[in-house]
Amino acid sequence: MTNKPALGAIGAVALALTQALAGGGPENVLIIADPTRPTSLHAANYYRQARNVPPQNVLYMDPDAQNYAAFTAANLPALLGSLDQRAIADHIDYILVMPGGQYRVGAVGYVSDPCSSVTWFSISACYSSAFIADGILAGGTRHNESNRYFGLFTDIPAFDSNTGYVSGSPSTSEFAKRYFIGSLLGYTSTELGNTLDEIFDMVDRSVAADGTRPDGTFYFMNNTADVARNVRATQYSSTLSLLDSAGATGEIISGTLPLTRHDCLGVMSGFATQNVDGADMTLLPGSFCEHLTSFGALFDPSTQTKASEWIRKGASGSYGAVQEPCNYIGKFPRANFHVAYAQGMTLGESAFRSLAFFPFQGLIYGDPLTRPFAHIPAVSVPDAPSSPVSGVVTLTPQATTTHPTATIESFELFIDGVSVATTGPSGAFSIDTTQLAEGPHDVRVLAYDSTTIRTVGRWLAALDVDNTPRHATLSVNNATGGLTTAFEFTVSASGAPIDEIRLWHNGRIVGSSMTTAAPISVRGRAFGAGPVSVWIEAVFADAATARSAPIDLDITDAAPTAAASPTAFSYSRTVSPASPFVLELPASFVDDIADASWSITTSPAQASFLNNSGPYRVLNPDPGATGADLIQFQVTTPSGSSAIASINLTYALPPCPADLAAPIGELDFSDILAFLSAFAAGAPEADLAPPFGSFDFSDVLAFLSAFAAGCP
Repeated sequence: MTNKPALGAIGAVALALTQALAGGGPENVLIIADPTRPTSLHAANYYRQARNVPPQNVLYMDPDAQNYAAFTAANLPALLGSLDQRAIADHIDYILVMPGGQYRVGAVGYVSDPCSSVTWFSISACYSSAFIADGILAGGTRHNESNRYFGLFTDIPAFDSNTGYVSGSPSTSEFAKRYFIGSLLGYTSTELGNTLDEIFDMVDRSVAADGTRPDGTFYFMNNTADVARNVRATQYSSTLSLLDSAGATGEIISGTLPLTRHDCLGVMSGFATQNVDGADMTLLPGSFCEHLTSFGALFDPSTQTKASEWIRKGASGSYGAVQEPCNYIGKFPRANFHVAYAQGMTLGESAFRSLAFFPFQGLIYGDPLTRPFAHIPAVSVPDAPSSPVSGVVTLTPQATTTHPTATIESFELFIDGVSVATTGPSGAFSIDTTQLAEGPHDVRVLAYDSTTIRTVGRWLAALDVDNTPRHATLSVNNATGGLTTAFEFTVSASGAPIDEIRLWHNGRIVGSSMTTAAPISVRGRAFGAGPVSVWIEAVFADAATARSAPIDLDITDAAPTAAASPTAFSYSRTVSPASPFVLELPASFVDDIADASWSITTSPAQASFLNNSGPYRVLNPDPGATGADLIQFQVTTPSGSSAIASINLTYALPPCPADLAAPIGELDFSDILAFLSAFAAGAPEADLAPPFGSFDFSDVLAFLSAFAAGCP
């Protein structure tokens, strides 16, 4: 017998779907790592593990571009298409670029400024501008283009990239604009930046500072000797009052640096050149410090103090201009940054919130997820299974918060990095494990508090699915090694004949085989140095899949001399033809990656390339692409050339559960009527959410969400 709630519930819950579940955690960040730069790969491995970022939230492509036009022609389609292809576009708010490349992109003629020509955008601004790029390309944008998320009031809404903002508040107005929070973790390409070890130390102290709500003081420097750089001093007094109301301590000091002060939670100043590194002061973990000047994030000339010096001194984040910005107050963080930060917002949210103008020339530098002042909810799932599971599994989360006035408002369920369900504070999640591949899955339950900031905490574990005899296991000959080490992965699978085995590292395939008879050999260069986690996905002859438990590797940046011809790996992949995607060209070799080249020997018949070099291609499917497509490639290094490898693509639109009536492929009122009819009859096409076999509000919510998302 099925449960059939009143159909009037559909209208009652429609409004609830517009509330974004933001909160600033590792699920909300996309890491961009350049697969051709060892520093970038190393940093991505380190940051992903330190922050426990879901593996598929790592995108391997060159984040840089020759200029902004080239950036919007290739990088943005690759980014936005990859978010859609991976089904994570609904919750990615931060784009974090790894060090190893550039910090700015040429942008001549897009933004006018009567004070000084704008010819460069920061790399963080390029990604922040993803949703407003068309307007920028059209020209006519002024230097004081307003940042619609900026606001001075203290009732601060959590940032959500899927929400438009006007005057600091969520809005559906035609004037509302959406953004990402773009950031650069660090710059390592010249000595004026930071070393990789300095960046890793910054990440470690930022993670450790989260939720500690440290005692200390926010210092606001009144540098009356430098009037041009002291333009924010008029903001200080009112900011101190707001900090006091938030239970935090601030102090205004004359000068440039808070010398002899060893409790610095943040420093706001204005100066051109100071010895930050050697100053008698202590920056506490999690602190945000910056100085308003022309070239704080221009890492080529040695003139003026750089944002990197604050990181070296102990800060978690800083901000600077990548070219002459003039001293417009709107181009730099306002003093209210520290008010938002003290209330528990992340460093990235606080920085973006405090910028009155869109930061074309401004670089957000450091770890944007740092949140030392947050009351992070503690989450548990007492009924979580501790052994392999089958059928339907129920998870009943519990959470508490130390926030003096907040409660737990909602929970969200993630499986393998994808948001699959939400529920209220006393709800539960039902997972139909028959819809998942056999083997372990990354399962996370997030709890959001009731503040406007929507502070989030999490519980995470591996859910081991065991519904059929099909299983896959993975072992390695040695879990440690260097960049030229050959890691030999032995795969075993049972339950059915094997068609293909794919070796995964984060969001990409790095090796493959069509048989379990021989190990998959991959050199350390393919992964990069640092802590690495890999697993295999076995595809059986009947198209069923199984995953292995992950294996952890520890790879150093040592590269002993070795000689071997490269190996290129063939594999198959199903993609949506509705959006572009990044296609990896996996290979293993011993030579320096700078000496390797990838050539396409067979181009796809139903897609075009948006880039032409490197270990990946950005593909843009043709309109109406369907069925199969083939790409073949070869890798060449000084040690030789690989055999030609094949990538077999299948174009298939993802299911569109809201498309229940003709015309197929288009959602309209007939689909709503069809759902209502199926829901009233208890028909399976209306059973869209767990618990399956029962018709309730969760099915209504699932339909409305799918209808709002539209069909690909």
